[in-house]
Amino acid sequence: MPHSRKKTIGLLLCLSAVVALGAGWAWARSDDTSTDNAYVRGDVTGLAPKIAGYVTTVEVRDNQAVRAGDVLFRIDDRDYRARLAQAVANVEAAQARLGNVDAEVQLQHALIRQAEAQTRSAEAELNLATKASGRRRELIRTHAVSQAEVDE
Repeated sequence: MPHSRKKTIGLLLCLSAVVALGAGWAWARSDDTSTDNAYVRGDVTGLAPKIAGYVTTVEVRDNQAVRAGDVLFRIDDRDYRARLAQAVANVEAAQARLGNVDAEVQLQHALIRQAEAQTRSAEAELNLATKASGRRRELIRTHAVSQAEVDE
């Protein structure tokens, strides 16, 4: 029977080892909570950006408490900077066109004043020529001068 007794002791040792390993495994997993019907209660808040873009930096850590106004993410602003530069260039171009239009308006006013001055000059010349013609007719009518002298 000594042979059978060795077998029994070996079997008991193996069984003890399996039980010890099972107990060690159960003890190691004792920190892990597992259940099929558990739930976590928390506040859920919707989160949406005011502008679209790619996130370049995350400014918060997991489970960090945040308040309204806190910066959570940084968005790549290169597209917006390019659009701003384009808008500034468009404004500057419009201001330049406005300056050109203002200069053109001033030029047109100057040309109008010049034309008015030329009109006044022509009216004065016409008035002078009309008076001179009237004097010559009067001189011819009174026979103070001859027609030949007036024609010269």
